[in-house]
Amino acid sequence: MNPRYNIRKFAELAGVTVKALHHYDRLGLLKPARTHSGYRVYCERDLEILEQIVALKFLGLPLKEIGAVLKRPAMKSQHTFQMQRRALEDRQEQLGRAIRAIQAAEEAIASGRSTDHALLKSIIEAIDMQDDISAMKKYYSKESWEQHRRYYEDGPSAEWRALYADARKMLNEDPACAEAQALVYRWYDLSRRAHSGDPDVQTDSIAAWMDRANWPDAMKQRAAELGMEEVLEFIKRAEMAPRKACFDEPTWTKLMELRNGPDSERAQQLRDRVQLFRDLEAALGENPAGPVAQELVRRRNSQLETICGGDPQIIDLMNKGWAQRRNWPESMRWRIEDIH
Repeated sequence: MNPRYNIRKFAELAGVTVKALHHYDRLGLLKPARTHSGYRVYCERDLEILEQIVALKFLGLPLKEIGAVLKRPAMKSQHTFQMQRRALEDRQEQLGRAIRAIQAAEEAIASGRSTDHALLKSIIEAIDMQDDISAMKKYYSKESWEQHRRYYEDGPSAEWRALYADARKMLNEDPACAEAQALVYRWYDLSRRAHSGDPDVQTDSIAAWMDRANWPDAMKQRAAELGMEEVLEFIKRAEMAPRKACFDEPTWTKLMELRNGPDSERAQQLRDRVQLFRDLEAALGENPAGPVAQELVRRRNSQLETICGGDPQIIDLMNKGWAQRRNWPESMRWRIEDIH
């Protein structure tokens, strides 16, 4: 038998006020059945809906948006609770950082020290940063966010910060010099470790970086403090410096102009090239004249055409440079081999 409750009994059962139930009814969030006389009558299902409303409201969702969530296809209670638990765990960590910042200020006062600007700034950042961190979640899958969340919470690891600091000191140096090449080596080493799941190496995602113009202000400020834009530009020039020796100046200039396309295009070209090399490795036992190998040749030529803008001179020089890969500088070979 499904118990039924009048509004006061239901309010007592649920631990809310009658006024709140009236409000949820007016907004269409929780509309109970009515008796012939027009009195509200609640059941067990209404308690489940109310639990979702209260939980989503606590998580900061506006009531108008809660209504849209409740209209979605019903989920099993277990899935609903899992979603709420994960969100509460995220909030717990965020609140923990804010609490620790405030405790540090309290301890400073208790010991007779004043709350200096640094302490006050840490409290403000700990509180304000929470929404900014949540905004970065959209660039990741649920599984990937668990791996990358710490990057946005704590910032880049000590190794990344040291690399940014060293690179900022070299921005006016020759990108082909030995020190710049050593920086590129460190960059690729950290990137490789990060994408292999090294928990001590935090990094952001390509998708997030490409959309950096739309980052929250706190994230933009962090990037500016680290000099990310300037450092990345220098790293790219240093990474390309050894390859420049394979080209004459006009052809190299044209190739660099081609590389200045949208980040999304270059990222897709890299993904396509990596996939091609994976497929080539898997096909090493195939007949070179067979259909599988010939399709791989077609893909390779098509990718080269795209990278070179169809320019036959650039394609010829790229092929000649690739043929000399065994004579490349060790750092350049290591980077190319690691990428592929």
